[in-house]
Amino acid sequence: MKMLKSSNWPALLWTCLIFYALSMDPKGMGEMSLMKVDGIDKLIHFILFAVFSFLWAARLNEKSFDNENRLLLLVIALGAAYGMGMEYYQKFFTSRSFSYWDGLADALGAAAGSWAVKKSPYGNRGRNQN
Repeated sequence: MKMLKSSNWPALLWTCLIFYALSMDPKGMGEMSLMKVDGIDKLIHFILFAVFSFLWAARLNEKSFDNENRLLLLVIALGAAYGMGMEYYQKFFTSRSFSYWDGLADALGAAAGSWAVKKSPYGNRGRNQN
């Protein structure tokens, strides 16, 4: 538990994992039966960015941010921007395609992860959070 709050490494490694995962050639995943399920791609995007925002919000919340809600909005905005940036990266530099729906799943995942950190011990810095 302390590792998430005291180090940037978990969040940085997850950010790199997202870049790697979203840069992979989809033709190499053609044999995976799970990828043939409708909507699984959106669920994967949602989960990747929920964890992304949870890790970054947990880490940054330990810093001296006066307004936790402002911090969480910042993390959501950064997650959404990173997600859309990855969509453009896929369009121009990989064989993958651009999808606004993937970008929306990224943004919704970032919002869910930020909400989850607010409700977790990582979001509570000793204040009453009724």
